[in-house]
Formats: sequence, C-alpha cells, structure tokens
Amino acid sequence: MTMKYQIDDSYIDDIPSAVLYRQTMDHYPKPAIGCFIISDAWDEEALIELKEKSGAWFLVGLQIDDSEFEHLDIIEGIIRCQPDEVNNVIRMLNVKSASTLISIDVVDIKSLFECGNSFQFIQVSATGDSISESVKAATQQLVSQLVEVRHTKGLLVTIESIESPSLDTLSYITEAVENSSSIDDEFIYYSSSITDEPDCFRLKALYAEG
Repeated sequence: MTMKYQIDDSYIDDIPSAVLYRQTMDHYPKPAIGCFIISDAWDEEALIELKEKSGAWFLVGLQIDDSEFEHLDIIEGIIRCQPDEVNNVIRMLNVKSASTLISIDVVDIKSLFECGNSFQFIQVSATGDSISESVKAATQQLVSQLVEVRHTKGLLVTIESIESPSLDTLSYITEAVENSSSIDDEFIYYSSSITDEPDCFRLKALYAEG
C-alpha cells in the first residue's frame, strides 16, 4: 500500500502531470503523462511524434469505445472509460492536483502501469446528511464493483471531497478496499484531491484488468 504524506506543496508549478492531447493542438504542454483518445485516429508514427514534441515521460491511451487498437510498445497502457469520464481520468492521473493529506507522484503512476497494459476506470459518489454517511455509501459502492474483479494486479483509488479526508475516513476506505481485494498491498495506491462540489464525496479507481 502506498500512502505518502504530503506536507509541503510548494514545488507544484503550472505544468500539469497529465495532459490530454488532440491531433489538432498547436501547443504542446510538457507533462510527465501524455494522454490521447484512441478513436482520434492516432497511429504509431503520430504517437512517436507526439511523445517527441510533448517531452512526455510516457503515453497513455484512453479507450472510450469498442474500437480495436494494436498494442504498441510506445504506449505505457490503455484505460477503458466512458466518453464523459475522460476529464475525470485526466484529473486522476494529474497527481499534482492531489495536494491534500495523502498523495502519490508520477513515479507511482508509472509503477501502477507496470502491473498491466489494460486498465478499467470506475467511479462512485454519494451524498448524505453527514460526511460519514457519504463515505460509507460510496465505499460500499466501490467495494461491490471491486469484488467482481478477478486477476488484477494493480489498483489506484482516489478520494475526492470538498475537504481533506480525516484519518478515520482513510482507515475506513483502505480497510474496506483491501479486504475486498486479493491484490498485494504493495500494488494498491491511494491519493486524494479537493473538489468544489458541496456535499459530494466521490471515489475513483483504476485497476489493471487480468
């Protein structure tokens, strides 16, 4: 299990850790993680050019439909998600935005993608009269989906709420997730980020498909 306690976020600059690239872009921000939507007709030559222009450490493809895509060595991995979830995936990979009690860095993201080539994105949310009710409801929703997953080797869970999660909240979530999964704790990563949505508690997860 990876939980890094971040105290000083003064190193954070204006360059995001993850950027979604389109073939029509003229400006290439230089993040650590370059993301692209597979159905936008990217080919190997275009991806090589993208990596060179962007200076990204590694590339990740987002698969928003059922189109076939040949595995390429230049791609670190593919994440399957819905079209309306693309921004949520980018936010999850943009680990510099996780400037709360726990966070991970791009090295941890790289390690996660070494667990597999194909990943699935899921997210759940809950609202309640109290934060504890929302935490329990969202956690049980997430766990109910994770227990159906078999043969996965890596998992990233992001906690998103209007305030930094308490230690009790972290303990409840991590215990529930780890009890529902057969993944080695070494390959389960946690991060947290702040949302401006009031009364909303959200959990996002990326897991390596078996």
